[in-house]
Amino acid sequence: MSLHPQAEAGFARAAAAYERGRPGYPAAAVGWLAERLHLGPGKLLLDLGAGTGKLTRQLLPYGARVVAVEPVAEMAELLRASCPGVEVLSSTVAETGLPSGSVDAASAGQSFHWFDNPESLREIHRILRPRGRLGLVWNRRDPSSPLWHATSELIRPYRQGAPDASRGEWRRALEESGLFGPLESRAFTHRQHAGPELLADRVLSTSFVATLDPGRQAEIRQRLMDLAREHQAAPGRPLSLPYRTEVFACSAC
Repeated sequence: MSLHPQAEAGFARAAAAYERGRPGYPAAAVGWLAERLHLGPGKLLLDLGAGTGKLTRQLLPYGARVVAVEPVAEMAELLRASCPGVEVLSSTVAETGLPSGSVDAASAGQSFHWFDNPESLREIHRILRPRGRLGLVWNRRDPSSPLWHATSELIRPYRQGAPDASRGEWRRALEESGLFGPLESRAFTHRQHAGPELLADRVLSTSFVATLDPGRQAEIRQRLMDLAREHQAAPGRPLSLPYRTEVFACSAC
């Protein structure tokens, strides 16, 4: 099964901005996820849609052998640089090429809503060992933040049907598949300290913004820079960008 065209084009163009601008995950959230995935020496973890390795590198210290799946070449190049020694598969989640029952756990950081289709869910279930674990995590922009609200209003007209994890379709797909058990979940507060340029990278690395023509992207970048300056406590002070980090885990049936 091929990649979603918006993900393929957008993340290829915005890989460097993604690595610069996207926050990592709170240590407490990663710890909760690692515990639920039963990570440790002798275990194999498959990080799905790993991007530039934001989650991958935070899971490495828990002792499992980590293999990453990232089909966008530009993202995979940065992943290899940030996680030396990690095997990176260029396959899609729907066709990993791995043997059945060969993986102890699978994770997805900021990506599961791109491959919540039946083919990918069946493939994840196939490669997991019996009762193997699946863990998902998203950093969600806090909608109560005036800056994030203004940012969302700025880019909303360009979404044009791009998958959106906040709508919950991924959860319905997972539950209706019958392949996985009930979801456990936790939420954590998180903050990213960033200047105007980093805020711009964060927003311009959004798939549907990254596919816009250069002129429109330049307009959005300038507006973001203006918004950042409006919300800075003082000139030159970093912005404090609030997130709600949501983490989920379940077992294969």
